[in-house]
Amino acid sequence: MNLLHTFLPRAGKRPASLVLVGALLTMGVSGAGAAAFAEGTGYGRRPNPERREAMQRQQAEAMAKLSSQERQAYFAARRQLEQRVSVERLDQLSQAERCMVPALGVDALQTCQRNLQDQAMEQRRRWMTERAELQRRFGLPGWDKDQRQQKKGA
Repeated sequence: MNLLHTFLPRAGKRPASLVLVGALLTMGVSGAGAAAFAEGTGYGRRPNPERREAMQRQQAEAMAKLSSQERQAYFAARRQLEQRVSVERLDQLSQAERCMVPALGVDALQTCQRNLQDQAMEQRRRWMTERAELQRRFGLPGWDKDQRQQKKGA
């Protein structure tokens, strides 16, 4: 008996539903991770290497202006933000399990999937906003929307 049979004991009777649940879990839960992985690139687009390099240079120059204590404070704040985001992601995974394991039928699973995707997108928006605020607080350039709009208008 494999792990999926542990969570879905009736899967042996309906192997097609097992495949569907696996696909939905993969698409719904990992979609948030994929979006997070694509940070700053515009989901699904490849980053411009020259632009990325220029931004990294700006970040390094701004970071060089900070004192050692300011850098420590910045990374402590970043660590706190990342830990909170990790806890929220694990909570979302638990919510996915609570919704999808007992779900009966495709419609119920799709509802779970939509809810999870909505939560993941909202969490990402909050994370990006908080990270941009942190960058501003320490005088560091970032990938936030304001900078993108300023560059387009310039």
